[in-house]
Amino acid sequence: MYGTKTDNLIKLRENGFNVPAFTVIPYDDAVRDDLKAELPSSAEKFAVRSSANIEDGTSESFAGQFDTYLNVSREDVPSKVKLIVDSINNDNVKDYIANRKIDAEDVKMNVIVQDMVDADVAGVLFTANPQGILNESVITVGRGLGEGVVSSKVDTTSYYYNLTDRICYYEGEEDLLSPEKTEELIETSEKIKEIFGEYLDIEFAIKDDTVYILQVRAITTLKTDDPLIMDNSNIVESYPGISLPLTTSFVDLVYSGVFSGLSARVLKNDKELSKREEVFLNMTGHVNGRVYYKISNWYTVLKFLPFNKKIIPVWQEMLGVRNKIYNVDSVNINPFVRIATYFNSFYELTSVPRHMKQLNEKFAVINEEFYRRYNESLTPSELAELFNDIRAKLFACWDVTLLNDMYSFIFTGLLKSRLKKKYDKSDKEINEYISCISEIESMKPVLAIMKLAVGKDELTPENYEEAKREYIRLYGDRNLEELKLESRTFRSNPELLDKRIEEYRADIEGLKRNWESLNSGKEPSETYDALSRFYVKRAVLGISNREVSRLNRSRIYGMVRLLIDTFGARYKEQHLIAEQSDIYYLEVDEVLSLASDPRDMKKTVKERKEQYEMYNALPPYSRIIFESKEFNKNHASINAYHKQLDENELAGVPCSGGIAEGEALVINDINDTGDVRDKILITKMTDPGWVFLLATAKGVISEKGSLLSHTAIISREIGVPSVVGVKDLLLNIRTGDTIRMNGDTGKIEIIKRGENI
Repeated sequence: MYGTKTDNLIKLRENGFNVPAFTVIPYDDAVRDDLKAELPSSAEKFAVRSSANIEDGTSESFAGQFDTYLNVSREDVPSKVKLIVDSINNDNVKDYIANRKIDAEDVKMNVIVQDMVDADVAGVLFTANPQGILNESVITVGRGLGEGVVSSKVDTTSYYYNLTDRICYYEGEEDLLSPEKTEELIETSEKIKEIFGEYLDIEFAIKDDTVYILQVRAITTLKTDDPLIMDNSNIVESYPGISLPLTTSFVDLVYSGVFSGLSARVLKNDKELSKREEVFLNMTGHVNGRVYYKISNWYTVLKFLPFNKKIIPVWQEMLGVRNKIYNVDSVNINPFVRIATYFNSFYELTSVPRHMKQLNEKFAVINEEFYRRYNESLTPSELAELFNDIRAKLFACWDVTLLNDMYSFIFTGLLKSRLKKKYDKSDKEINEYISCISEIESMKPVLAIMKLAVGKDELTPENYEEAKREYIRLYGDRNLEELKLESRTFRSNPELLDKRIEEYRADIEGLKRNWESLNSGKEPSETYDALSRFYVKRAVLGISNREVSRLNRSRIYGMVRLLIDTFGARYKEQHLIAEQSDIYYLEVDEVLSLASDPRDMKKTVKERKEQYEMYNALPPYSRIIFESKEFNKNHASINAYHKQLDENELAGVPCSGGIAEGEALVINDINDTGDVRDKILITKMTDPGWVFLLATAKGVISEKGSLLSHTAIISREIGVPSVVGVKDLLLNIRTGDTIRMNGDTGKIEIIKRGENI
């Protein structure tokens, strides 16, 4: 009635929000010469604001165009009302009206007179980052009145709050909002969104710790019809924390090739494939130095599959996707091609075991051929040729591993469902049963290293060195964060193997007990009916092949890492980079192109190192929803803090049975773990290389993960209690806390806070 600004204030007041007392002077009254403004209260000072009938609309905001007057005395209110009405004739307003093709006669100026809040701090809360991040709220705040913030007359601090993870950091010289006050503002904005919609610009003031809502308007600049969702579910196991440009560009290369191949198997139609080439080329992305799935595109590919509405929930559960909302609209495919996908998918799925066997055999040949061809004196051109040869031979057929993942997910899901319904089995009993009958390839490296550590005293120095060389030949690429090309492995840095062996030998008796336990053999305690046994056989085959492919994947990355290290040595010799390790700040295409077009990359490396210092200071987000295209943050300074929750009980997905009680060790940086013996490891996620740590730990709890994550599989094999998928884990547990975890129920208790809390 009075314009969006006033109407919104009325709605806020009616819904119980703390809005300073106000009154509205309608246009017809405001233009009268004998204006007598009715004041909202007996206050001494007032804010006099515009409220034009088309101001703060969905298409035109008029933000900052009309005049506003603050700290107006009672006697001056009428004159300020006149000035606001007259501001329709300001040159900037005329230009705005002309540019937007608005008829000036249609603009009617109502005026708001509101009690003045002499704010300690004031600012604006955007429920979505106006730059284009839909699940990140931004609060910009400064000392004094909000006008100083809007007009940039005071120093401000901006708080960035990820609505998915409830994590906040701020940029600015002064921390003006406590975590509690930040939470209060976010919670208030969530309630306001229920009334006005999702994407809002909310002006507020805080006086004596009380929040006042001054104004609400829609953010008109965001387009939200086709957002890009970046999610790190599952992939964070392989790429925890920051990954350097060489790794992120290689990941993009691998996934685009693999998903193109997978879709070709299912569609078998070049025309349909070419329509979606952009999707296949964008299955992963990287934001602020971290690797994500572009999960919107994953759903697109999954929708090619028949019965996708049944398959997608299974896929979500097995990958640990927490936010299960997705666009359920079908992918538009030619009806004849759609029918063909049923036959193609059935054939490919039933052929998975045979194709995986062929892939494993092919990989063994390629792996042997690579190490026969490689030597450290190769020129950049020869290195590039070898890299492209590996890419051509392996990337084209590696897509079957994704089908095997789906094969594993489907049969594990069917098995769990049947054993629960027919035999009333718990998750613990099902997990133990699968663990008893499966042979996990990923256990071989830890068994081999434990054998080395146990038998060291019985070997001559020569035989021991020979045994280490053989271990590196077979398993030298498996280590912590092994899929980050910049990570160091036993192959690239053999001294790491000596260090790991000595860590195991620090408790030689415990090591021998673990060794005997892992080699004692396991037998399932009972048998089931024919259909259940069929599901068991298929699930175990899928899981076993999945672990074989993961170990072989680490070997592929080992080949690439060896080539990249050698590229680095060559380019340092040519003075293209300052240090050999600087090669990891280049992208794959840059590394390859330098072989034929050498150029100085030192400036590029320097700039990227500076970028990554900033990325490393940013808190990790598990999900980022962009308006359209992803982009990296750019801050002058970052001050991060996490909301500290006062929770003494947590819960997650139980994966490996048993109860463990002891000291928690939070691992944020895998390269600085310290002594993990007899500790309960607390982490955001694990990767395959964690098997070496789990062998001596009491238990492991991760914030990410699912029943088929590496944490789950390896902990079951080793017999270490594990719980995954624990929300807000790292916000609640700190190093030094005494905790009790139950791997059968998923329950976690904080018994005693450590001294550092």
